[in-house]
Amino acid sequence: MNQTPPKGIAILKILRWPLALIASLLISAILLSSFIKQGLGNTPVRNGQWTTAMSIGSTDSSSRLRALVAIAGLLASTREDSMYYTVKEIDGVPLSLNCSYKIKGSEYDANWWSITAYGWDYYLIPNEEKRYSYNNENLIKNEDGSWEIIVSANKEGTNWLPVGASGSDAADKDLSQDFDLLLRLYTPGDAYLNSPDTAPLPQITEEKCV
Repeated sequence: MNQTPPKGIAILKILRWPLALIASLLISAILLSSFIKQGLGNTPVRNGQWTTAMSIGSTDSSSRLRALVAIAGLLASTREDSMYYTVKEIDGVPLSLNCSYKIKGSEYDANWWSITAYGWDYYLIPNEEKRYSYNNENLIKNEDGSWEIIVSANKEGTNWLPVGASGSDAADKDLSQDFDLLLRLYTPGDAYLNSPDTAPLPQITEEKCV
């Protein structure tokens, strides 16, 4: 004599494979995030606060690094066409959305360069201004060519790079997660190609934290 299983057990049997798939995808995402951070964080060349990898965009790069570049969205081309520098921390402390930072720089030997903020997940950080980066063409500069960018959740300065909700909404958001800054240099000069550890780069200082 056949017995019909209880309704709850029947539903669990139906849902077990979708739930197993969701759990598997979640675990994979966590492991992938850790893999990306380890792979991009251990770059071999340091220049002050910035780090880079000479193998990015090179035919000598490993399959692991190529996968990391593709996932992180660096859009790397050949080494001669582009250089990429990242900043993840200041004096050993990760960049925090709870803090504001000042980036100071001048003109750099490249046809085009930009500074972009990326969240912990390597995606652009949503903000009300829909501003995600500055470049050598849209920065408001001083008469001598120098410039300053303020990176913060709340609006500050002329060249403001938002890294979170602005204004009153910022108090309602979780700003505890860290972020990275990426400097792209397209068609860089010889100083970057031959001496990436000493070539001139912007300087970053922590202004305040909340």
